[in-house]
Amino acid sequence: MKRIFTTAIFSLIIMATLAQQQVDPAEEIKKQLNSDELAQYEAAEALKTKGDNLMQQAVNKQNQSDKLKTQAAKLKKGKAKKLNKQADAIDEAVATQKNSAYAQYEKAAKEFYAVYTQNLETLIEDAPANKKPKAESHIAEAATYFANAEDKLKHTPAGKKVTPLQIMKVKEAADKSFNDALDNCVQAYAEILGWYDKKEEPKPQPVVEQAPQKPADKIVYKVQIAADDKPLTIEYLRKIYPSTEGLNNELVDGIYRYSVGFFDTYEEADKARKEIIAKGVTTGVFVVAYKNGKRVSDITEVYTAE
Repeated sequence: MKRIFTTAIFSLIIMATLAQQQVDPAEEIKKQLNSDELAQYEAAEALKTKGDNLMQQAVNKQNQSDKLKTQAAKLKKGKAKKLNKQADAIDEAVATQKNSAYAQYEKAAKEFYAVYTQNLETLIEDAPANKKPKAESHIAEAATYFANAEDKLKHTPAGKKVTPLQIMKVKEAADKSFNDALDNCVQAYAEILGWYDKKEEPKPQPVVEQAPQKPADKIVYKVQIAADDKPLTIEYLRKIYPSTEGLNNELVDGIYRYSVGFFDTYEEADKARKEIIAKGVTTGVFVVAYKNGKRVSDITEVYTAE
């Protein structure tokens, strides 16, 4: 499954919250950085881009594996086994590629975190008293997530028997914790810089009452080719109508009625009726109509020729 690293700058949570306020978190944070911090921040962005490129390559390989598995599911056991073996080899290569991506993401996360914590330490000193508690809470939570990510990486399995897939699971979990840490840093910036203060409450929209609309009657047409008080056999029906494909059979008022087609307009049905007659079926062939699934006894109830 596609898993692209999302730094705090592009946090979906923050962006969704600030969308109505026209606040660009990346630009707002960059304004707070000195030249050294900005250079470090841009270096982190470059690392993230490398990770994204590696991850996209892994996703492309995963698509190849998925196609092989789909093909294998349609084959007999012997041939399927060969394709599944190829897919497994690709899956291992995918895991190796993703691990390389996560290595870049880890470096990027550490650079971002270092910039954020250093800069936030300065900002929070001058922050209004009412802004500090929530900002400090987010900074503390970020530290917890960051420590948790590093702890996960310390327990990355190693050894000759360890597979890339086993390593990938640990790195993926650590990456999530890094992201949570960075998200909280951005939340701290939002509190200190007052991004939320600019939020405007949506204006209530006038309610326009509409009368309930009655569903339109559904009218369909078919061409009846035969009818009898006893069920007719397929062999008999084939004598009066060459093909029984798409044949409708229903019991109406004690009579078994057989029809073909399913037309939206009378004109389409009548054209089919004429074609059936041209093939030699000359008796008992006429257009019938159905309103909301029920047969109409008199077709003029729903259709009148102009």
